[in-house]
Amino acid sequence: MKRTFLLLTAALSLAATAWPAIRPHFGGTLRVQMRGAISSFDITDDPNAARALLRDIVLSNVCDRLVTLNGNGEPQPSLATSWRSEREGRSWYFILRDVPLHNGNTLTAQTAVTALSAQNPEWHARANGNELLIQSDTPLAGILYQLTEAHNSVCVAGDNGRWIGSGPFQISDFQPGQQIELHAFDEAWQGRPFLDRIRIQMGRSFTDQAADLQTQRADIIESDPTQPRTAAGNSSLTDPIELLALAFTPNHPAVADPGVREGLARSLDRNSIYSVLLRRQGQPNAAVLPAWMSGYDHLFKAVQDISAARQLRNPLGALMPLSLVFDANDDLAKLVAERVAVNAQAAGITVQPRPDTPSFRGFNADVRLVRLRLESPEAGAALTRIGTILNLPKLQKAETTTTLEAMYAIESDALKDYSLVPIAHIPEAYSRAPIVHDWFVTRWGDIRLADLWVESAK
Repeated sequence: MKRTFLLLTAALSLAATAWPAIRPHFGGTLRVQMRGAISSFDITDDPNAARALLRDIVLSNVCDRLVTLNGNGEPQPSLATSWRSEREGRSWYFILRDVPLHNGNTLTAQTAVTALSAQNPEWHARANGNELLIQSDTPLAGILYQLTEAHNSVCVAGDNGRWIGSGPFQISDFQPGQQIELHAFDEAWQGRPFLDRIRIQMGRSFTDQAADLQTQRADIIESDPTQPRTAAGNSSLTDPIELLALAFTPNHPAVADPGVREGLARSLDRNSIYSVLLRRQGQPNAAVLPAWMSGYDHLFKAVQDISAARQLRNPLGALMPLSLVFDANDDLAKLVAERVAVNAQAAGITVQPRPDTPSFRGFNADVRLVRLRLESPEAGAALTRIGTILNLPKLQKAETTTTLEAMYAIESDALKDYSLVPIAHIPEAYSRAPIVHDWFVTRWGDIRLADLWVESAK
């Protein structure tokens, strides 16, 4: 009996000494590294997935939105405590909180009007006390999901355009293209975050990031989703949320004939790209939306058909070579562009891949290989955003509908002229050091850094 008592006493003693070591606590700096780099504070949508991811992470922690999403992807109150709609979804009323901003001011409905009107000129917004009214000529069926997207963050411009918001962190240092540092906002309306600061290094390659994680010079990194997970830390993978596609430049003579565009589309060997280049990560797809979001992606034909491609190309006679531009800092994009050129050659179409450089931008090329980040898990909001980024009005019609049948019809209509040719959807991947706790990333790639804490240095 005495031995049992002593063993129990020892166990309780060990537990008491171990508990503080794993207990969440305030303080510390989180070191983050990312591929994307920004040189200014531009809140507009970015067709480059790496930059868009960086922008979204910073905005999510600096500026709040009227509505947020819970872990199941359902709209929840944030800056807006409640809302209602009238006129069959053409008028939306939001009641706003009184929350402090980083500059010492208090959020007003007019502040939200200014921010949202700049990003959504087709909306008619006005303030009445603490109530915000958004009106439209057409029903805004997916507005709650649209309001959760990064470009609809409620920010004001500070020195040098720096974002000022009501989020858990405020921007304290910015070195364009190199580093951005965030400090905890003690008066944050949702409570002070655990971390004192977050230091984000920008423009870091996957290889350099992995090396710094292994040598304990980084705590969270972006990982190459096509490579095996690193053993130096814990890894996370989202659902496929990046769209890899060919976007043809309007009014370019070389691609004016729809036969050229369709011939190139039918020459694509998506399964080979998926198996070899993506290493079976993500999903080969001829649809704009991934399977987990729409469920109808299989209705779009994604099988290579060289015979059909040649039948489309042969009547066209001599063709000019097509220039295909890709992100010079994206190794995967380079490989995919080269594979597209090989596939096209088998159909008698010459494609010349070129990196995006100051002397040759995307608008100079006949075709762009785009890699877009889907911000929303809701199909209508995602289609609308892609339509805005790529200037495809047919996709923007998804803003007014809620049924998957209608969205499929909209997507089909937008793709039938082959001005946009989806290739695949790719997940985002992250690795983190063992000292990082309470890490969570949603299936659509939302990361809440304010919930993290790091162990103290031993």
